[in-house]
Amino acid sequence: MLDYKLVEAVSAVIRLGSFEKAALELGMTQSAVSQRIKLLEERVAQPLVVRSKPIRATDAGTRLYRHFQHVNMLEQEILNDLPDEQGDRFRRVALAVNADSLATWFVRVAEVLFLDYNMLVDISTADETKTLDLLKQGTVMAAISTQDKRIQGCKVSKLGAMRYVPVARLDFISRYFPDGVSPSALKKAPAVIFGRDDDLHQQFLKQHYRISAGEFPCHVVPSSEGFVNVARTGMAYALVPENQVRPYLEDGELVKICDKEIIRPLYLHSHNIDSTILKSVVEMTRAIAQMELVQTK
Repeated sequence: MLDYKLVEAVSAVIRLGSFEKAALELGMTQSAVSQRIKLLEERVAQPLVVRSKPIRATDAGTRLYRHFQHVNMLEQEILNDLPDEQGDRFRRVALAVNADSLATWFVRVAEVLFLDYNMLVDISTADETKTLDLLKQGTVMAAISTQDKRIQGCKVSKLGAMRYVPVARLDFISRYFPDGVSPSALKKAPAVIFGRDDDLHQQFLKQHYRISAGEFPCHVVPSSEGFVNVARTGMAYALVPENQVRPYLEDGELVKICDKEIIRPLYLHSHNIDSTILKSVVEMTRAIAQMELVQTK
């Protein structure tokens, strides 16, 4: 039989990546947290965390953390069904979302979950190709991804797609694209990309202009909001979600540099467990995605 006080300590360290942060959250000393983890490791006869910076979970620690997440969610549902004299009991759900979704449509999901379902969201951001890693690790209960392949123990459903368009200021376009957008002009015009692993911009240039990675100058700005701000300064052109820059397109501050675009589908992956909390999250995410995203066949 697992001692869940010990499991809670392991889970906090894995989730926060630090003994110090886990101790603060649990209201304990770092020594006490360490002792609890050591005791549980002795009982299961194997290490649960790798004591590095940040702390990493072993395979056994990952399985234990995932189990604790499930148990914690089921416990929240039981407590929610019990009489609550204060009437202010919150439920919590951990989700992994890509930065572009969080900057545009997903904040509406968080709003409705809080206002209508009394839920607190614990959101982790990651590239849309890597959010599934957090789901596999058990760090989150649901994740937004561009991948549609179902992973073991989870369900997947299509949400829709995001339309990305290249935008810039008029003076930027006049300077770098005086004769229109062409491969030769794009190889000289500064772009802005999310990070070195950002393949969306590279996919756009490869698909429409046969330009490969490393053939164009770029700023690196790991922020969806920062993308738009960089474009607004005139430092670069940016490939951004159309719904994110619609106000700037409507008032003329930014314009599309060409009529090319790229569509990126999004899928919702969630653990396949019998949970009314998770069911509400899935249903609300799908409903809002239906309204906010491009719906493709």
